[in-house]
Amino acid sequence: MTTKPSVLPLLLAVTAAQRPEIFHSLQGEGPHLGRPSVFVRFSECNLTCHWCDTPYTWNWQERGHEHENHKRYDKALEQVTLDVAQLAAEIRSFPCQNLVLTGGEPMLQQKRIVPVLEQLRGETDAPWYVDLETNGTVLPAASFDRYVSCYVVSPKLSNAKVDERQRIKAEAMTWFANSPKAFFKFVVGDESDLVEIKALVERFNIQQDKVFLLPKASTLEELEANQAVVANMSLQAGYRFSDRLHLRLYGRKRGF
Repeated sequence: MTTKPSVLPLLLAVTAAQRPEIFHSLQGEGPHLGRPSVFVRFSECNLTCHWCDTPYTWNWQERGHEHENHKRYDKALEQVTLDVAQLAAEIRSFPCQNLVLTGGEPMLQQKRIVPVLEQLRGETDAPWYVDLETNGTVLPAASFDRYVSCYVVSPKLSNAKVDERQRIKAEAMTWFANSPKAFFKFVVGDESDLVEIKALVERFNIQQDKVFLLPKASTLEELEANQAVVANMSLQAGYRFSDRLHLRLYGRKRGF
């Protein structure tokens, strides 16, 4: 008789209060902007984006990566582990069945996440709507994909200062481009970013109405300075514009 292997614990980011970063808030970006959702922020990422707004999920002291905020983080303080039952219980504690899995890069833990989604689905007749936010470099397994309602894919451009061979994976991008469940959002700083976006849209044959442009901003002041320019880019290119509502409401606070 063989025993079923135990599921590895899930690695989550933490709030300023050292609690797992699981919270009830309004979706701030993309196709479901403004929708009440339960967010789960996973720790670890396979990219090192220079402007990443959650570097505490991956930029550990031992990595030596130079982020624009010039900070590195203590992994022992910034990461917490939960088992399947613990995470499912945390998610169920909120009066909402819209779930957003974000990071970091949650796809790195897809095998660990599947039992959580299985447990949630098995405990209620009401449907869970699951958004998966990803950088688009990791291919979803069929066992994971069956639980995902929507992929919000954020491919990284050269402004992230990551080698293209790391940030653009053709097999994964092709899969997402062909998925009826996927939308794409791009962080835009200037016209050169738009040139890159158009090239990716053409290369992977991404439907135009599935593409969102977001102003590059880490503060409300930056957002207000850049939003009109990026909105005009959206108009000219025929892409959709996305606000960054969380910056307006909460700034850079964790857990919102």
